[in-house]
Amino acid sequence: MLTTYRRALTLPGAWQFSATGFLARLPIAMDSLGIVLLISARTGSYAQAGVLSAAFTMAAAGGALVTSRWMDRLGQGRLLPPLVIANTALLLAFVAAVHLDAAFALQLVLVAIAGATQPAIGSMVRARWAYAAPDADRLRSAFALESVVDELIFTMGPLLTAFLAFQVGLATPLIVAAVFGLTGGLLLALQRSTQPAPSGRRSAESDAGTTRRDRNALAQPGMVYVVIAAIGVGGVFGSYEVAVVAFAQDAGQSGASGLVLGLWAFGSMLAGIVFGSRHWRRPLAQQLVILTGIMALVLVPAPFVHSIPLLTVTTFIAGMAVAPSLIAAFSLTERLVPAALLTEGLTWANSGLAIGFAAGTTLSGAIVDAHGTSWAFVLPIVSAVTSFAVAALGQPVLRKASVGRPQPLPAVTWVGDPMPGPTAGGIVDDPQGATSDRETS
Repeated sequence: MLTTYRRALTLPGAWQFSATGFLARLPIAMDSLGIVLLISARTGSYAQAGVLSAAFTMAAAGGALVTSRWMDRLGQGRLLPPLVIANTALLLAFVAAVHLDAAFALQLVLVAIAGATQPAIGSMVRARWAYAAPDADRLRSAFALESVVDELIFTMGPLLTAFLAFQVGLATPLIVAAVFGLTGGLLLALQRSTQPAPSGRRSAESDAGTTRRDRNALAQPGMVYVVIAAIGVGGVFGSYEVAVVAFAQDAGQSGASGLVLGLWAFGSMLAGIVFGSRHWRRPLAQQLVILTGIMALVLVPAPFVHSIPLLTVTTFIAGMAVAPSLIAAFSLTERLVPAALLTEGLTWANSGLAIGFAAGTTLSGAIVDAHGTSWAFVLPIVSAVTSFAVAALGQPVLRKASVGRPQPLPAVTWVGDPMPGPTAGGIVDDPQGATSDRETS
């Protein structure tokens, strides 16, 4: 496996853009948690912290859809510098507003615009891999490598955030994240030789002869079920993060929240590596039901935990159920939509995660303030059960729609930056054996 990754990294300019991409997207594992830690500590309100974190996340998801299209048309080297400069300035302005006790409405506006200007570095790096890779095998290895990098980011990010917040200063994680994003983004923009050529304005002729449904990924049979299931999984991420922060602060060990959330991502990474390396005979639709059901079950102990060590263990175990669920959801998405709509389909699934994450942080914050942390840990269970129920109800449609649609590897597989928590990264089916895990029972 290491030899495979090494072959990808020896491509001209590959390790440089992968390394700078790592630095540039490290903030995605720091910003949301940094906002929760800063606001909850200064105001004592987890509801307010959840709303601001949700505003940042939702704006980031929506903004990425727009700026990524601009990036495709204008080129990374042209658009990325002003984007990262604006994002850095707005994050610092938000921190200043918090420290000056500015009106909540102003803080909300600043944090939302900061989220909207956060560039989708993960998609840009994957686009560079697609541009640089000479064959499908090496591109698949590159996408797998970036998935591991994503998980590493979400293992390191919470640990670094908690350390900086409680050992240096509450605002420090957001300031450091802004510096990382600015430095990494500018360095990535300077690497012109590996950036895909700008496409310019797309011709409307490509849409000729197609129906409205043919041009809409969400209109494909079964896609609504996948997106709603993704909203439930995103709800697990958002609600669990806020609940862990509140639990650690109540226990007088605020810094432990970073360790707990880091182990959540580490457990997911281990499970994802194992699960993603095997071909499973069960249909993808059935895998989604089984895996979301397991996710709900392993989250059940959380409301009954009363110590940090026990929470650490249960969180690590719970994290192991997440990445396989996301792998199944994104792989099913790839099977449900035609190749021409794959980018849009994956974007819809990723947006579902963002919506769920935002709702989870908001509701969890309100529950912590009103009822305490034990009840806040119930929300991730409800979110996972929702995903399970939707996947189960959609079985007839999902199984029928996903049968017999092999997918060639697209020229560029765009997967947006992951939400806080584990990510499916750039997971794609084996292009050489697209039917190896086809619907067989």
